[in-house]
Amino acid sequence: MSDVPLPPDVLAQILSWLPVTSLLRFRSVSKPLRALIDSDYVTNLHLNHSVQSNSNTNLLFGGDRSLYYFNLDSDTNAVNKIHNPLYFAIFETVILGSCNGVVCLCTIEPDNEIAFWNPIVRKFKKTRLPPAKCLEGLGRGLCIKGFGYDHVHDDHKVVRLVQYCSLFKELVHSKIEVFSLKTEVWKEIGDFPYRLCSRKYLNVFTNGALHWLVSRQPEVKVGFLIAAFDLATEEFTLVPQPDFANEKVQVNLGVLGGCLSVVCNYPKCNVDVWVMRSYGVKDSWSKLISTADVKIIKDLDFLRPIVYSKSGREVLLEKNFERLYWYHLENKTSERFKVAGIPRLFVTEMFTGSLVQVKIGSASRNVEKKEENEKKNNRKKDDFLSKGFRLVL
Repeated sequence: MSDVPLPPDVLAQILSWLPVTSLLRFRSVSKPLRALIDSDYVTNLHLNHSVQSNSNTNLLFGGDRSLYYFNLDSDTNAVNKIHNPLYFAIFETVILGSCNGVVCLCTIEPDNEIAFWNPIVRKFKKTRLPPAKCLEGLGRGLCIKGFGYDHVHDDHKVVRLVQYCSLFKELVHSKIEVFSLKTEVWKEIGDFPYRLCSRKYLNVFTNGALHWLVSRQPEVKVGFLIAAFDLATEEFTLVPQPDFANEKVQVNLGVLGGCLSVVCNYPKCNVDVWVMRSYGVKDSWSKLISTADVKIIKDLDFLRPIVYSKSGREVLLEKNFERLYWYHLENKTSERFKVAGIPRLFVTEMFTGSLVQVKIGSASRNVEKKEENEKKNNRKKDDFLSKGFRLVL
């Protein structure tokens, strides 16, 4: 056997095929291997391979303050309870979303403690956002947060949408703010000219933008629009929606395989799932699922597509925040997907296992330096006291 080492490019390609847990173990082999695994090149190569091959797919189940983790490639059918970085916060934890393997957790207003967390690497950064400003006589209004990644500026961002409505459901004031993790600064973008239609799973992130189901009218029944907020340009656009019957339909947004999706629920009749194959192109909408399966439509209040199976022949669906189903695209049947250990009511978040970690801004670096200096000073004091005094019994 040859003792000639592999070229770094070849070794990086091999490493990109491995699970994150294996890569974390291999970091202990040698300093050169650790440096290669920690490099941006291997991190990005591994993430791109995972996305293209639909591998390293994980599910995060949020229920109250507890978080549970499940790997779809695992041989077991039970979740593992995982430490919640915000477990000891006063308010409950909300999963804002995930991208590139980073999950954003947040406590509700007015606490606003936020954790940017990689569940596989088990490292996180925390910060606290200022509460939404109140308008005199209108209280705090409706405050919705979303999470996404600005690929142009390599920056994770939190978007906060605040709306104030009158007693007659008329939109009085609506504004949108953006928090940059890189600069740790809030920036008010301006007025948001639409009214939110639904309060269930209000925003979804895909194609570099957050999306909301909105309307220009007080009542949802008059129709809806899909509003998009680009995190790179920080501008609003409208995304064309699919053509479907508007009568007695309940609509919500989702993301499936990186594509924007629309779920149309015709109560006690059937449910359709549309997928936009080419982002922004109206003609690219296709009806992926149309089913009247009793297991799906019975008592259906909310349905969301989560992820494709590794073969691409099934779609995992979350129903009413309490059940999961695999829907078979070929024979158009569904079967219950039971995972041991998940809470009775839960929110499912799909994330790709990756080595990506958030890049914190200058403010947090200054805090970290201050804490390090305080620790050094405390150690010096302890050393002085231990050398200068002796306890006599």
